[in-house]
Amino acid sequence: MNIYVCIVGELMTNCYLIENEKTHETLIVDPGASAHKIADTLKNKGLHPVAILLTHAHNDHFDGVEGLRKRYDELPIYIGELETDLLADGTLNNPFGDSEGLTADYTVSDGQILELAGLTMKVIHTPGHTAGSVCYYFEQDKILVAGDTLFFRSYGRTDLATGSDKEMFESLEKLLTGLPEDVQVLPGHGRTTTIGYEKAVKGFE
Repeated sequence: MNIYVCIVGELMTNCYLIENEKTHETLIVDPGASAHKIADTLKNKGLHPVAILLTHAHNDHFDGVEGLRKRYDELPIYIGELETDLLADGTLNNPFGDSEGLTADYTVSDGQILELAGLTMKVIHTPGHTAGSVCYYFEQDKILVAGDTLFFRSYGRTDLATGSDKEMFESLEKLLTGLPEDVQVLPGHGRTTTIGYEKAVKGFE
């Protein structure tokens, strides 16, 4: 598995391109803006996108979706099952003003195993930043795509629509106690970290 990151949009969202190195089939995670930049990276790396995974329904994580779907024959969109209403509501999914709503093709639930692009991942429901936030855990490769749940020494804000302090800390505890310490964490913004480091420093307390 190869992972490439495109930093997109005003909030510098990490859009991850996760490639099956044998087939070059690729998952696009959180294309928050700049569909052209993401498409150029896909082309330059020889990647074949097969699906879009969203960790949650804030526009800085999905504004590039429609541009990519126009280029790549309506790529299917996956999102947490409790996040569909927020995704569709353009008055709530943009913290800084109105945006367009979006409809996902498939929803995923806590503990579900997905097999896409020849890769296997587990869905972990992590409410707190939003009620339907999810992480995608690639157990074999020890990679957690964490969205805005867990950052380096921090976590996503909880004061936006459907956010919750209580649920956020429960989700953080779930990740830090439930995953091996050598799992690499790919956050929605900022630098990478590991479960072990975050467990040791508890920088968000």
